[in-house]
This record gives sequence, structure tokens and C-alpha cells, in this order.
Amino acid sequence: MTQRDPHRLQRGISLIEALVAMLVLALGVLGMAGIQARTMTSTRVTHLRAEAVRAAEDLLDRIQANTEIKHVRPNANPYVTALGEPPEPERDCAQAPCNGAQLAAFDLSQWKAQLARTLPSGDAMVFASDTDANQLGILISWTEASAKNETVANEADAALYSQAVGVRDATGQAGTGLATAACPEGQTCHLVFIRP
Repeated sequence: MTQRDPHRLQRGISLIEALVAMLVLALGVLGMAGIQARTMTSTRVTHLRAEAVRAAEDLLDRIQANTEIKHVRPNANPYVTALGEPPEPERDCAQAPCNGAQLAAFDLSQWKAQLARTLPSGDAMVFASDTDANQLGILISWTEASAKNETVANEADAALYSQAVGVRDATGQAGTGLATAACPEGQTCHLVFIRP
């Protein structure tokens, strides 16, 4: 009987162990890359939401600084506007004195231009509340980089908007709430109500 060499039987075992270790390491690196990608997306979404909050605060400051319209009812407020480009202001209020309505048009033009620069496809509407005569709503919308990942968030936002108070459009006509203040398709929105 010949005796077998025990080392000869174990050839290749260390190679298999090394391959298994490399596989485990590769899976770990892929998992970390996925976590990093989700973290970067969440950071970007948080940054965009913070920009939307700052924009709403900026508009509130502009409205409060316009002393000529201080006691105007929200449904007649010259800051009420629809989504889309605002009309060109009559005057450049940075260069010449303006009345309250002219300053409102100038502010909206400047504010919406700033939104377009700070948020991807940034736009906004300002509307009067049907249920609270002293309240304005500001709906700021923008496009996320990954609309597919935002579907659930947009559905949740739509549910919130459907529960929001009724609104009036830019012409002062009564709205149904969701129909006139709904987040546009494929956009992410931030809705805030203010008391000017």
C-alpha cells in the first residue's frame, strides 16, 4: 500500500478560500457604494428642500417690506401668481421709485428668476387661501435628478396637497384645492402657508 501525501490532497484549497474572500470583499464594496449613492441623493434632496424653504422666507420678507400692500386682502394681493414666467415688471424698482403693485411685480420677477437659478426647473405659484382670509400659500416646484425614485414622495406630497385648504387662482376665481395647487407632474414640491 502506498501512503498518500496529505499536502497533495489539499492543493487548491487556499485558492478557493482566497476567491471566496475576494467575493465577500467585492459584495461589501458594492454595498458601501450603494449606501454612498443613496446618501448623496438624500443630501441633494435635502439641499433642494432647504433652498425651497429659503425661497419661501425670501418672498415673505419681500411681501412684508412692501408697506403699500400691507393691509390688502390676500385674494387681491398683487403677489398672487400662477406657475410659469411672471409678466415683465413695468419698472425696475432698483433704479426708480415704485408703488406697491409695481414693486410686487418687480419682486415676483426677481424672485422667480432666483428660483430658476437655485432649483432645477424651479417655479412657484402664490395663491390665496379660501378658508383663512389672512393667509397666502406658496407652492414651490422643481425637478429632481431621479424622478423614478421620487414617485413615492410625490404621491405622498399629492395626498398632502389634496388635504390642503381650497385656493384661488391668479385671477381670484375659487379653486378646488388640489386642482389649482397640485404639484405639477414629474416635479417635487414644497408647500407653505404664510400670513403677510
